[in-house]
Amino acid sequence: MKMIIALAAFLALAACGPKSDDAPASGNGSSSSKSADFPATAEERGHKLFKECAICHSVKKGDANRVGPNLFGVVGRKAAGVDGFAYSKAMQDSGIIWDDETLSAYLENPQAFLRGNRMAYAGQSDPEKRADLIAYLKTLK
Repeated sequence: MKMIIALAAFLALAACGPKSDDAPASGNGSSSSKSADFPATAEERGHKLFKECAICHSVKKGDANRVGPNLFGVVGRKAAGVDGFAYSKAMQDSGIIWDDETLSAYLENPQAFLRGNRMAYAGQSDPEKRADLIAYLKTLK
C-alpha cells in the first residue's frame, strides 16, 4: 500500500514539471528559457503586472493623460508633475519625489500613504510584485 501511495505522489509531482511546449524558443537548448507565463526579469514581470494599471495610465512618451497621469519618466519626478492632469490638492501639496521607497509605499496602499489622493486602486500588498512594477517603471525614460 505504501508503494502505491509513493508512486501516486511521484506521478503527481512529475506532472508539475515543465511541459514540452515550455522549451526555449531560441532553439539553443538552454535550460534558462523564459516562460511566456513567468517572465524572467523583474522588468518583464513588472511589465506584465502593469497591464492592470494600463487601464488608467499611459506609459508612452507624449501620450495624453487618461483617468490617471501618464507615467513615462515617473521615477525621479516630483508628484503632480505632469502638465495637464488634474491632480488632487493632496498630491499637489505633497512634495513627494517618486523613488523606490515612495512608489512602494504608495502602491502598497495609496490612501494610507497620502490621504486625499484620488487614485482608485486598492493597492498591491506583495512587496515582490511592487518591486517588479517599480523595476518596470524605471525603464520608462
